Amino acid sequence: MRPSPSRIEGRTADGWVVAGRLYRPALLLTQAFAGTLPRLDFAALESVQLPELEGVELLLLGTGDTLRRPPMAFTEALRPRGWRVEPMDSASAARTFNVLAAEERLVGALIL
Repeated sequence: MRPSPSRIEGRTADGWVVAGRLYRPALLLTQAFAGTLPRLDFAALESVQLPELEGVELLLLGTGDTLRRPPMAFTEALRPRGWRVEPMDSASAARTFNVLAAEERLVGALIL
């Protein structure tokens, strides 16, 4: 196994550290892409437009300090891309991303 080029290294009070760089407030990450989104209110997920990202079959959705179910419109909008959405608290999403990326799985993460 080779290490993922995008690995979540840590968390700060206002963002996430990937490859030594701070991403805030929301992190969008794949094995080949790391970027930010504007601060998202959880309810605004219904209308968020995520960029087309290759190499994603599973999108881990970090919902903050606690697990919350995303709006149905959010998950339905990603279905045509072939993405499954797995919501979990943000710390769990970060850990799970690192494990699955290290296994070279086709994973992405949106961490609020």
